[in-house]
Amino acid sequence: MLYSCPPEKRRIVFFRFCSDESYNGSKDGPNTFTTSGFFSDQPTWEEVEDRWSEINRKYGVPRFHAQHLNRKEDDNEYKGWCKCKRDSYSAELLNAINEQGKRMRAYNCGMHADAYREVISAEGREKLGPPWMACFKSCVAMIAKDMDYQGPDPLPREDKFAVLFERGSGFEIQAVETFERMVANPAFEHRHRLHVCAPMTPELLIGVQVADLMAFEYFKRLDDREKAREPRIPYKRLCEHHEVIEEFFGRATLARFKEQIENAVCEPGGLVIIPELKYAW
Repeated sequence: MLYSCPPEKRRIVFFRFCSDESYNGSKDGPNTFTTSGFFSDQPTWEEVEDRWSEINRKYGVPRFHAQHLNRKEDDNEYKGWCKCKRDSYSAELLNAINEQGKRMRAYNCGMHADAYREVISAEGREKLGPPWMACFKSCVAMIAKDMDYQGPDPLPREDKFAVLFERGSGFEIQAVETFERMVANPAFEHRHRLHVCAPMTPELLIGVQVADLMAFEYFKRLDDREKAREPRIPYKRLCEHHEVIEEFFGRATLARFKEQIENAVCEPGGLVIIPELKYAW
């Protein structure tokens, strides 16, 4: 349960989804693309970020960067670290997340972009948008829909969430514009959950560093097309401690949605797809 308070004392709760992307590329663009992050309330984020900052100070680094940590040959802030030090640092950061358990929920959306280009026509891809936009919109829509889920303990209708992501990603202007279009879209029934979307530096908002860890681990899993390798230990630990919500645009999913995507009536980038729902503006 992410939040609990007596109704008579309760105010609107603003949740946060801290997100990041991870991808590889070729001359035709990224072949595996993921948008990932964690969703939780402000008190939980403060606990995680305080602990995360302590760990960075302990190890003498300004911030966590998953790609740098896992590329031992790079000349970066982890240069000269032995494997045991890298593993110890990573384990402490992972514990800072996992000790929160169900108070944090992970959301992931990925795409095999080479399959996207092969299965969906150019006209259809214009409607759904480039891989980063399709995955970003889907993550936002999944969270908003889940907040409206009328289970045994639903979140009050007035609760909202902000989407915060890394500045300098190259997607920031389009991400904010896409989010604002979702807020204004009357066909998107969960739009009342959307609060604000903004880019942040990882140094200023530690939650972006936390999202970087999830994005890297989910990317590594999704990029293993045949699932021939065991999931990495951090990914397995995250799945053991948190509810992990995933959506994946692979070849089979794209084939299933091909007709809907290509026949949708909407402006460029105006189609949002999650497994059970489709929206267009």
